[in-house]
Formats: sequence, structure tokens, C-alpha cells
Amino acid sequence: MAPWGTIVIAAAYLTGLLVTGITESRTIGGISNAGLILLAVGVVCSLTVPQRWRMGASRRHWMAAGVVGLVAASYCIARIPQPAPDDISRFASGHERQVIGEVLQMPQTSRDEKGRFFLQARSVRGVGSDRSIEAPRPVSGKLYVSAPLEPSKQLYPGQIIGLKGEVYAIRQRDEEKSGFGEYLSRKGCFSGFRSHWIEFIADQTPPRWALWKLRARVVTAQDRWLGEPAGNLVSAMTLGRKAVDLPYEVRDSFIAAGLAHTLAASGFHVSLLLALVLGALKTRRPQTRAIAGASALLIYVGLTGLQPSVIRASLMGAGVLLGLATKQKVNPLGGLLTAAMLILLVNPQWIWDVGFQLSVVATLGLILTVGRIMRLLEWMPTTVAAMLAVPIAAYLWTIPLQLLYFQKLPIYSIFLNAVATPLVIVISTGGFISAIAASLMPIAGSFIAANLYYPVHLLIWLVNKFNQLPGSSIEITGVKGWHVVLSYAIYLAICVWIWQRDSQNQGHAHQSFIL
Repeated sequence: MAPWGTIVIAAAYLTGLLVTGITESRTIGGISNAGLILLAVGVVCSLTVPQRWRMGASRRHWMAAGVVGLVAASYCIARIPQPAPDDISRFASGHERQVIGEVLQMPQTSRDEKGRFFLQARSVRGVGSDRSIEAPRPVSGKLYVSAPLEPSKQLYPGQIIGLKGEVYAIRQRDEEKSGFGEYLSRKGCFSGFRSHWIEFIADQTPPRWALWKLRARVVTAQDRWLGEPAGNLVSAMTLGRKAVDLPYEVRDSFIAAGLAHTLAASGFHVSLLLALVLGALKTRRPQTRAIAGASALLIYVGLTGLQPSVIRASLMGAGVLLGLATKQKVNPLGGLLTAAMLILLVNPQWIWDVGFQLSVVATLGLILTVGRIMRLLEWMPTTVAAMLAVPIAAYLWTIPLQLLYFQKLPIYSIFLNAVATPLVIVISTGGFISAIAASLMPIAGSFIAANLYYPVHLLIWLVNKFNQLPGSSIEITGVKGWHVVLSYAIYLAICVWIWQRDSQNQGHAHQSFIL
């Protein structure tokens, strides 16, 4: 268990970031109003809590927590992206525009069968009613582009292209009601572009080496003989769905069944990757194994597209590797807090990333509750108990976020996770081995991936069957951010109460033994 003072201060930092999204973000001279409330709470707790909780945080820790909460709230507000004076969103007028910019990511397919990608705008010019073209004006900012699908498939990151269409303000559209506009604005994108024409500027060639090319090589190899959607599903279960153009019907079915975590590159994938690398080098020195594991993590983080959940899991994995190299034991809770704090110090806005939130709370749930659930299930065979304890813990701890973002609660998720876990492990392990082989020899990667045909189709069949069961999910609407925070506060209070009770029981047992 990490020291209570450290936990309280870390919790204060996270709370300071979260209150900026739950309450209206206001500042006075750069100081957050909500942060001032947290400072006052810290002062009150420093005067009252240590007297009642002598084994917990000290008075100085509570004072420091109040200051940290104030700083965190002010820092988070200061880091909210704002459009620059020359941002492309200033040209959202409904008139036709020509935009030149740089493609920032590999395009993916939208629900309405169009290409979608982000573009870093460089210049814009208007087109008059008489088809006359204005002189180009330099601009900055990102555009969320929707364009014809076929030409979009020919684009690659770093490519300079021209687009013709309409610039629109994200916050003026219906997406804002679903939270999509807020998601884009947190990524520094304040406008979209509906394009009906793409111009490929001459004298450009893709780079000889890039991580996106390696990712495309892996996806193509795994798709060669498996086909869609099985090939894309294997790639998504290896690299995460954000790095792969996975069909929406497959994505939606996994989310509805409570298996969304299998498509999100996170701690499970990082743990599996490290197990493969360290297992292959088990006869080597610990330092050699640690270096190989760290190299694999760096490549994997790049392949998945720098997703916050993957970075969090990789930082925790790096802590494990450091412990391996130095022969030190790693504290899981301390590792989680350290990883989360490092990420959110670099970019506090990542706290609003759904994948990051689910990854952190699921990992926290595994650390705090799997052991106790295993003890409750000790009447079962150990393997069966472990297969049930992990999904139960993850399910319980992700319920508040599930209801907040998806408004649905999968009923059969625990049982499906227990049944599907062996398949998920086989597919993900085979996907990693196939990806490593494909990076060296694509045909070898395709051959390995082809052996996953039956496990993949069996998993798809299971997901569809569970989704067809009566009452497979309950729809619950109206969940707000403060409901989620209150839920996790109750969760943590229960964990602290259980930990204190166990400590007291152990102390009484120790005294009885001495007497």
C-alpha cells in the first residue's frame, strides 16, 4: 500500500482536474474558483481528519492536498485549447472554401461511409458565387475532415493535399449534444470540413520508414487471408481499435456485450506483450530482458498512436521492468498513481479521454478488489475463480463510466468475459506473434494470423449470441459527471473501511498470539 499522504495528494491533483469538467470553469486572475473550494476543503480536513484517522494522512499532507487541488484546477483550465486568432474556424461561414493542409493521421471510415481524418490547415481561400477564387490566406488549426471514401484511402500522414468544400464550426452542430464537439475541442480542433474534392499535390512520396507504414503492413498481413471483419478484429485486438479501421457493426456489438476493453489497447495488451518478450528471453540476464521489454513498449506505444491508456499501461510496465533490472519489488498502486500523475502533468486534458478513464479505474479495481473476490470464491477451483474475479472487479469499477458514456449496462458481461477470456488471450497472443512476423516478412505474418480463423469467428459468434439474449442490457439515462465522482468516492471509502477493519483484525490476532 502506498503511503496515505501520497495517496491523498495524488487524489487531490486528480480531483482538481476533474472539478473543472463537473463545474463551470471560471478563474479569477488565473486562479480557479473550484480550486479555491478544494483549498478550503484541504484546510478543514487538516484540522479535523488527523484526529479521527490517526493511521491516515497527516495535517501537513491535507494542507498540501488543498494547495495541490487549487494548482491542478487552475492548471487544467489554463491548458484548455483555445483557437488562435488565425484559426481556420474563423472562416466557418457556409461558403465554399479551398484549403491546403497536412494530413495528420491515416483516414478511417465514418458511419456514413466517408473518409474521416484530421488535417493541419495551412492556407484557405474563398470561392465566389461566380466561381472566382480569392487569394490564399495563411491559417492555423486542425480540421476534422469528412471526404469521399475512395480518394481518402490513398492519403497518408504528412502528405500535403488540397480540399474543396465547406468549413463549419463544430460547436454549432448537433455533435455537441452527443459530446463529440467537446471531444474535438479538447483535441484542439474547433471546426470541421465537408469536402467533395481532394487534390493530390504533385512531387510527394511517402517516407521510406514510418510507424504508420509498419502499422499498415501489420494490418494488411493479418487481413490477407482472414478477410473482413475477422482480420481487422485481430488487428484491433492487437493494436487497439483507434489504430485500425474496424467496421462499426463489430465495434458496436463488442461495446454492447461489455467487451469494449478487448478492442482498446491498454494494460491487458501491454502485459501480454511483456510476457511474450520476457518469456522469449527468460535465459538472459535481467538487465537484458528489461532493455528488450522497454524497446518493445516504445515500439508498441508508437504503433498504437500515442493513446493515453497505452502510455499509462506502458509506464506501469516500465516500472515493472525497472524492478526486474534492479531486483526490487514494485508496488502496483504506487505504479498506477505515478503513471497517471506523470501523464496528467504533461497533459491534464487527457483526463477526459474515455479510454484513459476506463483503463485507470479498471486497473485500480483489479489492484484493490481482485484479491478479496478471490477469497470469496476460494470454494471454486483457482483457475475458475481467477477467470471470474478479474471480470467481476473490472465490471464493478467501470459501471459508473459505462453509464455516463454509453447509457447502457451489459447484464451478461461478467459471464461472457469469463467464457471469452481464453479466446481473447489466444487471439491477442497470436496477433502479437503475427505482427512481429509481419514486420519482418508479411507472408509469415499472414500465415500465423490465418490460424486464428476459428477462434476469431467463434468470438464474434459468442458476442452476437449474447447480444441477442433477452434483457442483454439495461438502458439508463441521466447520469452526470458528479454522479460518477460520488460513486467512486463511495467505492474508495468502502475499500478504506475494509482495509482498516482487516488491519484491526490482524492487530487483535497478533495481540492474542503474544498473550
